[in-house]
Amino acid sequence: MSFLQKLKRDLLIELRSKQLSVQIFGTSERVDLSPYIAIEDTKNNVLAVGDKAKYLSGSNITVLNPFDHKRSFVGDFACAEKLLQYAVREVLGNNKFSISPRIVIHQLEKVDGGLTDIEERVLKELAMGAGARQVLVYNHSVRIHAQQTSYAALKKQIGS
Repeated sequence: MSFLQKLKRDLLIELRSKQLSVQIFGTSERVDLSPYIAIEDTKNNVLAVGDKAKYLSGSNITVLNPFDHKRSFVGDFACAEKLLQYAVREVLGNNKFSISPRIVIHQLEKVDGGLTDIEERVLKELAMGAGARQVLVYNHSVRIHAQQTSYAALKKQIGS
């Protein structure tokens, strides 16, 4: 992999109410987290994410799963965005010189009948907030195998 290719990464984000996965296309580099976030109420600071957040407790700490809502998939946009920002940083590292990634975002639950325009926009905005320079919302029930495909191939398949 060339130096430039290391700076330009394409990511697959898969969302479920019990797991968040971020993977670099064409590699086995992957971050899997429980989609929990712990926030300090008084300062609105993120204290922990994933399993660390799930079991954190305190009088001024709110722990929530932004992807666990009765009617819609995303129940708390701001927390979902912070969680995705963390996961993207984890998989890419903190390289100051890296180029913003292209992201394919795939919601794996609550998709019966397809995604509405509003749901697609929410997913696109979440990916942009996580640092994407381009976003594809993958609106199919078939799982993507990030090691065997690419952003460009999916873009061609979707036709956008």
